[in-house]
This record gives sequence, structure tokens and C-alpha cells, in this order.
Amino acid sequence: MSMSSHAIRVLSPAKLNLCLEIKGLRPDGYHELDMLNVGIELCDAVEVSVGGEDIRIECDDPAVPRDRGNLCRQAAEAFFRAFPETRTGLNIKIEKRIPVAGGLGGGSSNAAAVLFALKALTGTEVGGAELIRLGATVGADVPFFLFRSPAWARGIGEELEDGPALPDYTFLVAPQTFGVSTKWAFSQYDLTKHPDNLKCSRNRGMAPAGWKLFNALEPIVAAAHPEVAKTKDVLLDLGAIGALMTGSGPTVFAVFDGRESAEKARDAAARELGRAVLLCRAVQGPLLREVFHNQE
Repeated sequence: MSMSSHAIRVLSPAKLNLCLEIKGLRPDGYHELDMLNVGIELCDAVEVSVGGEDIRIECDDPAVPRDRGNLCRQAAEAFFRAFPETRTGLNIKIEKRIPVAGGLGGGSSNAAAVLFALKALTGTEVGGAELIRLGATVGADVPFFLFRSPAWARGIGEELEDGPALPDYTFLVAPQTFGVSTKWAFSQYDLTKHPDNLKCSRNRGMAPAGWKLFNALEPIVAAAHPEVAKTKDVLLDLGAIGALMTGSGPTVFAVFDGRESAEKARDAAARELGRAVLLCRAVQGPLLREVFHNQE
């Protein structure tokens, strides 16, 4: 098998959940979700190159696993199982800017970038829908990053359809100094106390300006980590038109309808919270972007 190129570098964005509703428990043990996801211009960089006899992971963040627990490695293995004739040694380098265990989907985005890169590296004829199905075997958030933004995501996140066009919002993203386990957050959710709220379903029939930001996991995480609620209050007091924890947290984001007001709020929030607050725009359209392609 000959490779069509030697190395590809892909920008791998974070995502925000503008809505995250838990609708029930599936027979497979996963939760049935209804979400409105948007990608943002906070990106890792993932470089995939051919070489060696195994799959080797490098990362500039020590919190990222290098072993078989790494989703990038799992993505590569899934690709090679699906297309065994393409199997080769790989070097995967990850430059992290997305906080780990922050609810921003960084690991899933990185895994999607590997699938995206391997399709191009190997010249494999695989359609978008097939690649999304393959991504779902790696992780529930991986399909979204192989799709487009914004998107409605259902099931465990693998059932995707285009979301409505977003206004020209600016987002402030406030990572915390700690992480939250996704498995823990979902395990704490009591479905008997929260019958189908249908928050996301109601959003679907509304104009973007009328959306109700909603995250079913936020009260659980905020009860265990008061810093989540404090961060929301700070951002709302600084003029945000809405604020919410994303994913299983603990990162909080805020929505502003102008860049100038967002920049002022970012500086004030950073001072009050004592940590970095990031200013981001939404990604509308394809999520993954190739920025380097080295031909053999």
C-alpha cells in the first residue's frame, strides 16, 4: 500500500453545547441525548505522519495519555480495522490548547482529526457518512467534529443534522483549574427526578435569539464545584446575554452580541476570577481544517 502523502497537520477545534438535554437511558447503558453543538475557534493542532511500526503519540500536555487510552490512537486503530490494507506505523503529535477534561470535546476533536487525516493520507475512498459511523465507534462526540457546525446531535451524539445559522455572537470561554469526569457527571444524573424536559426540542422551533441555553448536567457539577456557579455569575454581571456550563463541565462560556463588549468583559472577568478567559468566534460550516499537507 502506498501513501498519497507523508504528513498532514489538522486544526482541531473545541465545541460548546448551547443545549444539552438527557432524555433517558438506552439499552446499551448510554444516555439518550439531544444537543445543540457549535464549534469554536479554540483549536488544538494534530499532525499525523507515516513512520515506524506502531502508533506513537506525542503531546505537549502531560495530562494527555500516550497509551491505548488516547482517543487518537483508538481512532487510528478503528480506521485500520475498517481498512486493513492501509495499516502502517504512525506518529501523532498533538499541540494542546483546549483544556483537558473541560467539557470542550478536545479529545474527541483530536480523534476526528486523525480519521480525517488518515482518509487523506491513505487515499481511501470513504464517504462522510461512513467516516462519521466509524467515529461513533471511538467516542460519542467524535461524529460531530466530522460533520458541520452548528449541529443538532441526538442519540449518544451520532445522529446529526444541520443547526440553524448563528448570529454573529462572540463567546467568552472560562476554563477552570480542575477537570470533571464525564462518566462521573452522567452517573450522578437521576432520571427519575428529571423527566423529559424537552428544552432542546423547544429550541428547535425558535429563532436563535430566542434560544434558551440549557445543560442538564450543570446543577450536578455546580453542586460539587461552586466555582462553576461563581464563574457564571461573574460573566452575567459583566453583560453576557447568556452563560452556561458546556458538556460535563467544568468550563463555563458566555454569549456576547458584540466583540467590543466581549473584550471588555474578558479583561474584567480574568481579573475577578484570577485566571485566563478566552475570546472565541463560532465555526460555521466544516469543522476540521487541514493546514499542512506534505506530499511524498
